Amino acid sequence: MTEFFHQYDCDAIQLSRTHQAVWAVARTKLLLDREIRWMDRVKLKVFPVKISSVAIHLNVLLESPEGLPLLRARQEMCAIDVTSHTLRRIETTSFPMELEPLPPVLTTPCLRMKLKLGEEYAAYSHRVRVMDTDMNRHMNNASYIRLLMDARPAAFWDAYQVREFDIQYANEAVEGEDLQVYCREEGLELAVQIKRGETTLVKSILQLIPRNSQA
Repeated sequence: MTEFFHQYDCDAIQLSRTHQAVWAVARTKLLLDREIRWMDRVKLKVFPVKISSVAIHLNVLLESPEGLPLLRARQEMCAIDVTSHTLRRIETTSFPMELEPLPPVLTTPCLRMKLKLGEEYAAYSHRVRVMDTDMNRHMNNASYIRLLMDARPAAFWDAYQVREFDIQYANEAVEGEDLQVYCREEGLELAVQIKRGETTLVKSILQLIPRNSQA
């Protein structure tokens, strides 16, 4: 994503300096078409499929050198004011609104999640550290995903791999806050919710398949 915005001179670092805004991920959906192994060569494409006044809808395509799809994803990006932490209209940034959207490679809609996992699904707690945060001093998206994956031990991930992944970011976390991770396993579905007290920060649904098999 950084490279995509950088080519238009509006990555988060530049945008924060010139327009006092940063990009925030609202939600992501990912579909794994084929297993990707360590040191595999891949081609990555990132492009807009829809641009509205408050969000940029991106698609991501990861391909083999032969052009076989390995992973497809859709992501909704919003602009956030660095001072007020409120939503900004895209046209108040330097993003090129005239950019022509391309046909999507993933048309499956993001899941609408109404997770309310209670204490019976408590997995563990985590205190946000400085290395969990991004340039805006909020917890980084990748750090949330690490918390999701840590809700199950290595032996679990030796047996299963993610086929489809939905995540929705609802609220922010900052350094020093204590977060609680809740996880519910039902068949080949994993539901994970990250909270700060009673406030939901992240909701996620992972559809799994046994490792070494493809649905």
